[in-house]
Amino acid sequence: MVGQQEVAERMVGLRGAVGHELPTPRTTTPERGVSSQRQGDPISMQLSTHSLLSGDQPVEIGPTTELWLLGEVYGFDDGPLGGSRGHTPRPKHQDSAQYCAELYADHGREFVHGLNGNYAGVIHDRDTGSVSVFTDRLGSIPIYYATPGDGVVFATEIDAIADHPAVETEFDLGYLHEYLVYRRPFGVKTPLTGIEELQPGTITTIESDGSIEEECYWRPRYRPHEAPFEAFVEEFTERFSELIGEWRRDDLEYGVLLSGGSDSRLNLAALGPGVTCFHMAGWMSREARTAERVAIESGNEFVFLRREQDYQEEALGRNRRFNNFNGWFTQGYATGFEEEITDRVDVLLSGMYADTLFKGHVIPSPTYDLGSLGNLSIPVETKIETIPEFIDWLCEIAPSDDNLPVPNDLRSTLEENIYREDGEIVHHGVRYATIEDLVYCSGYYPLTNDDDIIFRNSLRDMLPYRTPFLDNRLIDLSLRMPIRYRLRRNVINEAVERLSPRLAGIAHADAGIGLGHSFPVDFVGRKLKALWRKHIGNETPPQPYLSSGSWVNDAELIRTDDFYWRAIESHADVIEGLDFIDFEDVRACYRAHLDGQNNVVELYTLLTILTMPTTQTLAGVRADTDQLTRFEPVTHGGEQ
Repeated sequence: MVGQQEVAERMVGLRGAVGHELPTPRTTTPERGVSSQRQGDPISMQLSTHSLLSGDQPVEIGPTTELWLLGEVYGFDDGPLGGSRGHTPRPKHQDSAQYCAELYADHGREFVHGLNGNYAGVIHDRDTGSVSVFTDRLGSIPIYYATPGDGVVFATEIDAIADHPAVETEFDLGYLHEYLVYRRPFGVKTPLTGIEELQPGTITTIESDGSIEEECYWRPRYRPHEAPFEAFVEEFTERFSELIGEWRRDDLEYGVLLSGGSDSRLNLAALGPGVTCFHMAGWMSREARTAERVAIESGNEFVFLRREQDYQEEALGRNRRFNNFNGWFTQGYATGFEEEITDRVDVLLSGMYADTLFKGHVIPSPTYDLGSLGNLSIPVETKIETIPEFIDWLCEIAPSDDNLPVPNDLRSTLEENIYREDGEIVHHGVRYATIEDLVYCSGYYPLTNDDDIIFRNSLRDMLPYRTPFLDNRLIDLSLRMPIRYRLRRNVINEAVERLSPRLAGIAHADAGIGLGHSFPVDFVGRKLKALWRKHIGNETPPQPYLSSGSWVNDAELIRTDDFYWRAIESHADVIEGLDFIDFEDVRACYRAHLDGQNNVVELYTLLTILTMPTTQTLAGVRADTDQLTRFEPVTHGGEQ
């Protein structure tokens, strides 16, 4: 049993219990946000969020119902409820919780079916004692839960569940193995027994007796529509411009995380001037110079955020509060620059998930090893038509797990968790109607099947944050786009060209050419440019652990700086308390990396696990309460 620990750090999030009380967090000096806290029978709730996104909560709906909301609702589509008005944007100055309350008054609990946004919410019916927890289509704000006794405990942080005094848990070695290999377990599973994620696109109703009923209101259905590519470009560009226009307010300052590529450049093309462009890197690299030029050409301010050599080491303590066994501690990329960002802007955007929804990021494609020339990925689909073929593909793309002893056979875990049932396919607890839906949609449904949730969680905690590509209207369009357009065309580049030819003309930092070229020219040019840079004309970073892009070369950083081994030694007592890993095995993996192997996946994933408070508690080590991972509600004013 994981014992209760004192909460030491508040973060944006939601925590609730039915049939149990929540531990009362000790107070801290509030930094930002508004909060709600309730201890009662049968429901206890704690909510912490940004004042810009939330008014007073809970919102009362008539005499017997109350509602909490975390995140943001963009609008409402009455089509799923049989209406004909289509998508209606939320009024810009109305907070999302109050907006949902009005929709509930008009449509009842089914209003959730038509919501568009990134959110999670709770509805409490005092008459019946029932509590309904609802998630958005993709589960973009994951809610984890356990069912101790006759009650339920749920929260946005796994640590908060494991830390509850009524919850008993231990490591599930099969799902832990998946995390070690893929940087996440799939579907609704977690590496902790008795703790799972609520289903995406679902209303989960918890009755006063602890019984649970799930109503899935949306699942992705891949139905390609045969139309000219230009028709998709036109529709995509129109929808993207529309949703940015609906959202932007004249009284707020906006920031964009800007790379040297096309996805974040599209944000700038749609937003226009008056935006602050942030670029993070260890030096003024080729990509940083490209981002600077894009910012200047768009009439916006460029802010360079320089990562020093100790940035990754400091991220160990700074980012572990965002980890839910998904991704690495390094992926809270911007947390070291929180003050610089929040002092300048009210709201932040990124281009995340453009590759996932509109390019070939999650589509099986062949890759060939060309030796010293590198790898060559061919933009054609590897057709998968059966579950065994899908499992074969997952095993094929898995990084090697030979450098650390692992607790069980990976293929066995996959085969036990991916199967047919009642005419559908179940993938780690999540259902898909067809093999096509499984192959093309499981990379982002639920969103925790992607391994970048720490990045989203850390930005969502810092300030109101949006990824425009996770708007329902763009998700629907993606589900209609033929695979050949995602692999061999580029709707993002074409949209930038339509919205801002000047920005499209600036060479992509990787491709070395502008965004408006045909696919053959872009594909061949990109490969030739990469080959030329690798063997002839690549710029030389000032340190071996730096790259020409935004990210650190972590393989070289581990060899250059001994921070990794110092961190391992400081957690030797945690390793000693775990029965699935041995200190000498970790040492051997580290030494092999220093000798030339690339063991970053094993080393970083393991270190991420070791720094989690729940891991430390399960190992019999008292977690450092000065850097725990949980939020606590605060009382902090602030109006929209």
